[in-house]
Amino acid sequence: MGISFSTILRPFTVLLVGALVVSGCSGSSTGESPDPGDSTAGNSGGANVLEDSEPGENSQLEDPLVPSMPAGIPTASDPLAQNMTSVNFNIVVPAYVSDALQVRLVWGDTDMTAEWVGDELWSVVVSLPFSTENPLQITFYDRNGAITLGRYEQTFKTGANESEMLSISADQFDTEAWDSDGDGTSNINELKTGTDPFEFAQVLLFSETRGYRHPSIPDALVALEELAASSGMQTVRAGDSQGIFTDENLANYDAVVWAQTSGDVLDSDEQAAFENFIRSGGGFMGIHAASDTEYDWPWYGSLVGAYFDTHPDIQSARQEVEDTSHVSTSHLGSTWTRTDEWYDYSANPRAQVNVLLRLDEESYIGGGMGVDHPSAWYHNYDGGRSWYTGGGHTSESYAEPKFRLHLLGGLQYAVGRGL
Repeated sequence: MGISFSTILRPFTVLLVGALVVSGCSGSSTGESPDPGDSTAGNSGGANVLEDSEPGENSQLEDPLVPSMPAGIPTASDPLAQNMTSVNFNIVVPAYVSDALQVRLVWGDTDMTAEWVGDELWSVVVSLPFSTENPLQITFYDRNGAITLGRYEQTFKTGANESEMLSISADQFDTEAWDSDGDGTSNINELKTGTDPFEFAQVLLFSETRGYRHPSIPDALVALEELAASSGMQTVRAGDSQGIFTDENLANYDAVVWAQTSGDVLDSDEQAAFENFIRSGGGFMGIHAASDTEYDWPWYGSLVGAYFDTHPDIQSARQEVEDTSHVSTSHLGSTWTRTDEWYDYSANPRAQVNVLLRLDEESYIGGGMGVDHPSAWYHNYDGGRSWYTGGGHTSESYAEPKFRLHLLGGLQYAVGRGL
């Protein structure tokens, strides 16, 4: 009987492979990594494959440097990574036809804009932290954010699944609270019947300077014109007060915006005309250096709310949003961080005004007013309305979507809408 050499070696091969398998399993049980050359780790049929295969038939044997992970060993997650869930917001808004609609969502500090799907359905998908609760506000707008048609407000807590869906129906929106002209008919009902609650508002954009002139004034004027046009308002520029601040001319306007004015810009007759304008129900809107204007006119100081005192270098800072229901801050979350030149004021205006935003002086360097540092506000004054923001020093400000909506809300309040 002839015995081949391969027949003699076969039992030794089986024993050798079995020893390797036992060794690999023993290494796993003690926390050691399996042999990088042991491609059978975790494979119950590996010994048979090795026994029956000729060299070169099993590709795993040809690369002993490729490690394999034993089956049944879980992969450790990153303990520093925050678990997130994908939330699909499906929103059915009240029936209304326009080519300038917007649906915007604010959940905590997260600001989202929904996309139109079809008919009254809008949707947005966003990743949010697991098991986290925040107030949710969904606002339905016309004219690209200028007219509020309705709002849904509810506390929303995310779950612990990889994905979830929240559906909002049209009847969950409050539409009756939004009556911009105060005639008892909601904005959405007025617009459906062809009546425009924002019709014919006239705004004077006043930008005269007798002190420092901000290079960003042209950017401010363009932005204000664009925002006003989107809201059905008409604007007129005035770089000089001569012939403008008279009783007869000011009677043509619903509001006057003091856009980065500075120094003593009005004479005594012009001051008297502007006081009469406010007392007749007119509106004032002041931007940034409007508080660096008319220091010797106490009535104006009370109208604007506070005079500028000093400022540190331009830098990023965090503002706390004190009023999330006002038309100029309703699009913001609980805080708003942005870069600008942050004013200190000679006195805190809180006792005389309604504060919208407050600077957190721990978020930037050089603030000098302490823990209570208002940076935007509004109030009724001497028969009229006054709105002021300390932001707007930089040209870049007027391209920021949130700052533009802040200004748009100021315009709406100044002309008597969104009160």
